[in-house]
Amino acid sequence: MKFLIPLRKITVYASSLVLLMFISSLTAQTTDLAEEFLEGLPPSIRAQIEVQNEVGNERELAELFSSDTSLEKNKVILQRLEDQLDVLKERFAALEGDARSQKLERYGNLFFQSIQSSFMPVNIPNAASSYILDVGDTLSILMTGSRSDQFSTVIERDGSIIIPQLGKIYVAGKSINDAEKSLKAFIANKTVGVEGFLSLSEMRDIQILILGGVETAGIFTLSGGSNILSALNAVGGISANGSFRQIEHKRNGEIIKVYDLYDVFVSGNYIFETSLRTGDVIFVRPKSFEVPITGGVAYQAIYEILDGETVYDAIKFAGGFSQGFDGFDSIRLNRTSLEDSNQGNVLLSDIDKEVLKVRDAILVPSFEREISEINRIEISGFVNRPGTYFLNEGQTLRDLIDKAGGYKSGAYVFGGALFREDALAKQKEYAQLNYAETVNYLVTNGGGGSGSMLDLLAEEIRSSTYFGRVITDFSIGSLSNPEQNIVLMNNDKIVIPPLQKLVYVFGEFKLPATVKFENMKTIEDYINAAGGLKDSSLDDLIVVDPDGNAHIYKTGFLRKFANNVPIYPGSIIYAPKEIGKLDGLQYVATVSPVLSSLALTIASLQSISD
Repeated sequence: MKFLIPLRKITVYASSLVLLMFISSLTAQTTDLAEEFLEGLPPSIRAQIEVQNEVGNERELAELFSSDTSLEKNKVILQRLEDQLDVLKERFAALEGDARSQKLERYGNLFFQSIQSSFMPVNIPNAASSYILDVGDTLSILMTGSRSDQFSTVIERDGSIIIPQLGKIYVAGKSINDAEKSLKAFIANKTVGVEGFLSLSEMRDIQILILGGVETAGIFTLSGGSNILSALNAVGGISANGSFRQIEHKRNGEIIKVYDLYDVFVSGNYIFETSLRTGDVIFVRPKSFEVPITGGVAYQAIYEILDGETVYDAIKFAGGFSQGFDGFDSIRLNRTSLEDSNQGNVLLSDIDKEVLKVRDAILVPSFEREISEINRIEISGFVNRPGTYFLNEGQTLRDLIDKAGGYKSGAYVFGGALFREDALAKQKEYAQLNYAETVNYLVTNGGGGSGSMLDLLAEEIRSSTYFGRVITDFSIGSLSNPEQNIVLMNNDKIVIPPLQKLVYVFGEFKLPATVKFENMKTIEDYINAAGGLKDSSLDDLIVVDPDGNAHIYKTGFLRKFANNVPIYPGSIIYAPKEIGKLDGLQYVATVSPVLSSLALTIASLQSISD
């Protein structure tokens, strides 16, 4: 038996299969592109998009890829997603670089530059008591007294609602307040001992036509509580050629009201007395001419000017004069025509008489005094008043010591330390440069160098700690000399340690130790107290003074040091380790400078922390 399938059905099946294959491919591509695009966005914008689109866009995409969705509806959803992407691209482009700070923006543009998750507003019954009821609104009725009841009802086409067992009452065209009064009177007339209450539980949807200078013109479905601003926001705002100041609200072919959004932006008058209804038209007229205002005003921008408006009106739109204008008696008006251009000053007494024209530009003079920085300085340790001080720019270490009440008894001024952010940054930069130069030397002279050696150098850099110590003299006598009295900078930190008669002997010694300081002891005495040098130590010995100065001393015959090496309380004697030869290169000659630099830093820190 043969089964015959009509050709039309075969065509439908084939079309469905192709559509499913296309949707599957599109889904995969869309996912990849979306992830790649989101990864490239700033974290703040990416988070906002993910939160806003988590519910709405997933639902729309599900509808888009469902098999029972019509082709026309797919087109609508795709258009919505494309419109959202366009808005996002505009906002992302506005954030790139500092282009916005280099040119004036049209006043009002930023108001509508929010990312739209959907053109369908959420229907939230958040209306005021003055909200005008109409067909399609859902009301919640509560009856108390001798009859207790609660139910919801929708306003019918004739403008009425039905109260069970009592009849109809007409509420369309009335405010919520007036409708509740009518309900109370109706119930009182029909029964005894019953009181009624009315509230809005769900707003009706309305369809309005938005035309003219908007980003996306057309017919849009909005909630019943929408006003001009929410409607314009739903279509992406005013276009480049649209007017912020001439927006017509039409009903039945007549203009109900012309809105000027500068009343909202400039004065904060958010008053929209006339509600939108199904069939209304919002028409944004072409913009009038524009005038840029720069200089001493609150908001520098490009402002739309209507016929007859003056320089005074433009200054008012710009938020008035800034403090920097104080003391000036005129502003500059640049006026350009097709024939020539001229610049002139307009006295303050005449700005309300000077009518603006096309191609005018206003420059408001301004003077802003440069504010001197206040430096925040911390001082701790053996001073009479340790703490945080705020010093004017140019004040010195001696100024700070005086403010802190001078040194306490027992302060070890020779061991004082100054830590500075700028010095810290330079230490890190030098360490990286030193590492790079060493690697370059190894590669150039050693045929590529040793991987283990490079790893060792990198680990030394990573494990090192930098503190940004600035070596200076803290003695009052030296600070009395202007050449030695260092000028302090913001966030400087100063430590004045107590006197401790100890010497620190670290590194490649047989018994590294902290040794009591004695005036008559030589460097050999301290080395012997630490058990002497190991065979693995270098011939060089590093000595760090308490003030941070570091010195390298070389051994003489039988690894002996000169007896005149100065050692102070708090000094550090450090013996570096000799690694030996690697890849035919003398390690000491190439790598030792890096490790010695790090050792000096560590030793300097130790002299302060103790």
